[in-house]
Amino acid sequence: LYISGYTIAYMHFVHSRNLIFDIERLEKEKQILNAHLLKKNLEPHFLFNNLSILSGLVKTKSTDIESFMDSFSDVYRYFLKHHDEEIVSLMQELEFIKNYQILLEKRFGKAYQIEINISDTQGYLLPCSLQLCIENAIKHNKGSEKTPLKIDISRKDDKICVSNQLHPVDFTVSSGLGNEYLQKRYQLITGKKVEFIKTETHFIVEIPLIKT
Repeated sequence: LYISGYTIAYMHFVHSRNLIFDIERLEKEKQILNAHLLKKNLEPHFLFNNLSILSGLVKTKSTDIESFMDSFSDVYRYFLKHHDEEIVSLMQELEFIKNYQILLEKRFGKAYQIEINISDTQGYLLPCSLQLCIENAIKHNKGSEKTPLKIDISRKDDKICVSNQLHPVDFTVSSGLGNEYLQKRYQLITGKKVEFIKTETHFIVEIPLIKT
C-alpha cells in the first residue's frame, strides 16, 4: 500500500510537471507568433512612409528624387537584410540610423533632429529598434524648422536611451505596434524589459543592450 501510494504520488508529480512545461512551451510559442505578426505589420508601415515621401518629391522636388532613392535603397537594404535576424551590433544599428536620418531630412527638412552621443559601441540590439523609437517620437510630436524636435540617442551603462522632447500633436491615432513589438521581442530573447518613461518634458525609451 505504501509503495502504491508513493508510486501514484510520483506519477501525479511527473504528470503535473509535464503539464506545466507544456503550458509554458505553448505560451512561448504564442508569444513568438505574436511577435512575428507584429513584425509583418511593421514592414509595410516602414515601406509606406517612405513611398509617401517619394510621392511628395515627384510633385514638388523632382530634382531630389535620385539622391532620395540612393538613400532609400541603402536603408531598405539594411531593413531587409537584418530585420529577420535576432540581433545586430550597436555599431551597425547606429550607422543605419545615420542613413535613416537622411530620409527624414528629405521628408521633414530640419524639423526633427537626431543627436547620437555614444562613444562605447560595444553590445547588440534588436534590428531597427532605434528606428522604431524615432518613428514613434515623430508620430506623436510636432517639429518645425523654427522649433525642431530634438531626439537624443545616448548610452547609460548597459542601456541605450532614446529621448525626445514632448511637443504633442493635437491628435493622432496610435496602434502601439512599435512599442509592443519591442517589448515582446526583448522579453522573448533576453528576458529583460524595455522601459518607457514619461516625464513632464520628455519621453524616454530605455533599451537593454544584449551581450553575446
